[in-house]
Amino acid sequence: MKISFDSRVLQHPYFTGVENYTKAILEHLTQVMEVITLVSNTKNKFIAHLYLHCIVPFRQEKLLFCPANIAPLYIFKKKKLVITIHDMAFMTYPQSFSPLFRYYYRFVMPSVIKRADAIITISNSSKREILNYFPKVEEKLEVIPLGVESVFSVDVNIEKKRQILYVGSLNERKNFRAVLEAFSLLEIDCQLIMVGSMSKNFTLDSKSSQVLNAAKKNNRIIFKEHIERTELIALYNTATLLIFPSFYEGFGLPPLEAMACGTPVITSNISSMPEVCGDAALYVDPYSIKDIALKIELLFYDELLQQEMIAKGHLHVKQFSWEKAALKHKKLFEQVLQR
Repeated sequence: MKISFDSRVLQHPYFTGVENYTKAILEHLTQVMEVITLVSNTKNKFIAHLYLHCIVPFRQEKLLFCPANIAPLYIFKKKKLVITIHDMAFMTYPQSFSPLFRYYYRFVMPSVIKRADAIITISNSSKREILNYFPKVEEKLEVIPLGVESVFSVDVNIEKKRQILYVGSLNERKNFRAVLEAFSLLEIDCQLIMVGSMSKNFTLDSKSSQVLNAAKKNNRIIFKEHIERTELIALYNTATLLIFPSFYEGFGLPPLEAMACGTPVITSNISSMPEVCGDAALYVDPYSIKDIALKIELLFYDELLQQEMIAKGHLHVKQFSWEKAALKHKKLFEQVLQR
C-alpha cells in the first residue's frame, strides 16, 4: 500500500503541536508502509496553501493523508482523503486567532470535512467538539491518541531545581495569563520558566498583554522561545513541576512529556486533560487563580506527593506510543482503500 502525505507544515520555521504530530507520525508511518511526501519546498505559507489546493490533487496517490487540519478543497472522485483534525479551537475560541486565520479555516473546513473519507482526531474530547459543529460526520470519525517520543525520559545526571515550568504557546486558550498571575501570589523561592512563543496566528486581549509585559520585567520569570528539543527535555528534567492549566486542548502533549521525564504535573480539570492524564496529574480549576496557586504550593512543598505522582506518571505515559498510533493510522488507511 502506498499513500501520499501532505508534509506542508514541516516547512514551518517553528514547531507547535500540529507540526510535532506531523513529524512524528510521518517518521513512524514510513517504518510500516510506503509514504510519498508532497511538499512545496517553500516557507511562504500563502504559496504552500496554494500548492496544497491547486497542485496536490494532481500529484497524489490513490489515498491522500493530510495531518494538519486542512486539505485540498477539491479531490478527484476516484481518490481517497483522510484528514486529521486536532481540535475546533478556531470555532470554540475564535478570539484567540487572527481574523485571517479564523476566516480561512471557516471557509475551508466544512468542505474538507464533507469530502473526507475518514477523519482522525486525537481525543474523545476533540471528537465531541467536532460533532458539536458537524453532527453528521460521526461515522467518519476515528480517535487515535498521540504518542510520546522515547527521547523524553528521565536523565539521572540532571538534578531537580527550584523551578516551575510552563510549556505552551502564548495563546489565550492556553491560559498562560493564569500561570503568571498565580505565580505572583506565591511566596516560594523559585523560578518560573515559560517555554513558548506568540504566533502571528494568535491575538491577545489588552489584559493578557499587560500581564505578559509586566512578567517580562520580573527577574524570577524566564521566557524561552523556539528552544531545541534537547533543551526542552533538560527543562522537563530539572523542573520541580509542570503547570499546564489550559482552557482547551485537543490532546495536550506537554503533561505526558513531563511525566516521561519524571516531573509531576498540574493541569486543568476540563477539556481533554482528564482523559489524557488520567490519575497521574493533580487537577485545578483553570478559571481560579487561587486554586492554581494553592495547588502549585501544595505540590512544590510535598515531596511525598511529588514521588507518588512521578511513579503514577511513569506508568501512565507507557500507554502512549507513536508506534501504536502509526499502526492504527495504517489500519484505517487500508479500510478506506477497501471501500
